Amino acid sequence: MSSKFIGETIVCVRWRPPANTVLGTTDQCLTVSHSSTAQSVCLWECSKEKIKRVAVSCLSDKPSSLGMVNHKTFVVGYEDSSDSVLQVWAIGPSNQLTTLTELKTPNRKTTQISTSEKLVASVGEEGHLQVHTVQGGRPVYAAKAGMCLNACTQYLGHSVLVGSSAGQLHCYDTRSKDPKPTSTMSSDLVSILGIAVHSTQPTIVANSRSDGSILIWDLRSGSFPLATFAGHASAIWEVQFESEKSDNLYTASQDGQLLLWNGAALSGVGGLLGGGGKVSPWLTPEISHQKMDVYNLLGSDNKLSVNSFDVSKSGRVVCGGERQTLFCEKSRDVMIRDVMCR
Repeated sequence: MSSKFIGETIVCVRWRPPANTVLGTTDQCLTVSHSSTAQSVCLWECSKEKIKRVAVSCLSDKPSSLGMVNHKTFVVGYEDSSDSVLQVWAIGPSNQLTTLTELKTPNRKTTQISTSEKLVASVGEEGHLQVHTVQGGRPVYAAKAGMCLNACTQYLGHSVLVGSSAGQLHCYDTRSKDPKPTSTMSSDLVSILGIAVHSTQPTIVANSRSDGSILIWDLRSGSFPLATFAGHASAIWEVQFESEKSDNLYTASQDGQLLLWNGAALSGVGGLLGGGGKVSPWLTPEISHQKMDVYNLLGSDNKLSVNSFDVSKSGRVVCGGERQTLFCEKSRDVMIRDVMCR
């Protein structure tokens, strides 16, 4: 695994999408980070041998979130924005980083951003959901939940899934003028921190929570989670299904672990039918830590919080956090092999 000490706490890291999203691969990623004296956004080159900083730009406030729009554009949210804005940035032909526009938001602290080619959805501590076009201007959709919103992700092109501090998963239809959610799913009062939509079966949704547990929902089957299982010893900041190998689920936690959960062993064990008539391992009541192959990708020595990670289409993993170090593996399979050899 390649690593690079950067001297700042990494708040969020995302792979830069390739210019050709169909055939291309990526070896560049972006981070937003901060120290006691500065905050910055950086573009990194992650080769097989080393990690090299390509570009850096200072940020005006402490960052809280990062979302990639496309190969050339990304969005930064702030922890305590004096102007209550999101900033849209551009990556130039020579990899220079420049601001394009600002998106006004009623959230002084943005907790998470979800981006697509056309829309930017954001939520914050004040309980507001806002959806803007990337070009800026007035929001195309807005709602207020009345509680802290920690997570959001765009869903099926026209909806946004939102996770709250009260343990509720809301679904909003951005085509509607109604600010109320079209559906609300509840578990208990444990705060939802992360949301992941299955790459091939979008009715399967995973939530990571503040108590270290993971919820699996089947959005077709009602208002309660299908399964809950213990994941980490403390809060799970982010969760993500791998796009090409959807039996793989990744989680990053305050306990210093970056875990890969391989659900392949659960396939066909009392599960419900997913897309294409196949039995999904994530829809089986047999889900538990003991019944899956679980790999701690950073090893047991890391005790500091892993704040953020991302998995590329080819299975490359990049992560960082309180250790002030950016980690990158050239492939998922190499990472698993190294873990098993420790």
